Amino acid sequence: MSGTHFIVYAARHGAKSFFEGISDPTFFSTINKILDDGYYREYEDPRHGETFRFESLRDFVVHPEGLDIPDWLPFMKALQAQDEGTAAKTLYRRMLELDDRLDPLVASSEAAQPLAKHGEVGNGRESRGNNVTSISRGNGAEYLLRRLARDCPELLDDIGKSKRFKSARAAAIEAGIIQDIPSIQLKDPAPTAQKLLAKKGQAWCLQLMEELSELVL
Repeated sequence: MSGTHFIVYAARHGAKSFFEGISDPTFFSTINKILDDGYYREYEDPRHGETFRFESLRDFVVHPEGLDIPDWLPFMKALQAQDEGTAAKTLYRRMLELDDRLDPLVASSEAAQPLAKHGEVGNGRESRGNNVTSISRGNGAEYLLRRLARDCPELLDDIGKSKRFKSARAAAIEAGIIQDIPSIQLKDPAPTAQKLLAKKGQAWCLQLMEELSELVL
């Protein structure tokens, strides 16, 4: 492991270059070697006879003797934004497999600031309007995370790639913040009926039949 510190140094330099918009192929070869050989858990620096150990991949990412990217969320978002099949997108998926706490969605849910209560703005200042002033209503992930932080904060920890809810929208549906409205193309009656039965269940479909029969008759 005597040359490992050079590999880590090269990856650290390449990560900062990538963060600044400069694509350095050396970064991807060095960081992948670090992941292959487990140097993100431990590596030896012979310059001072030191061995650096890290609790997790995220710890390695933010540590000064690791990639030294304390503000890792924009870095992961930059990797995530690359095209499918690129070295950056492949690295993004690999890093999440090793430590899903690097998932930007998980980080956003952890940092979500609750919306103000009705009649308040920001830190409790009174308002004449509704409770949404600086962020629009709707089904956007940011708005939903902030609604969850205010109304159902216990669900925030359940949002993530390998958790109960894969998205903020799924958690918001569970919390009743938004409704899961099925989208069905109304074509031939037979396949449409099958889709309705699969999505809404027998009881709902029977009630729909009763409503339709009254309207038709």
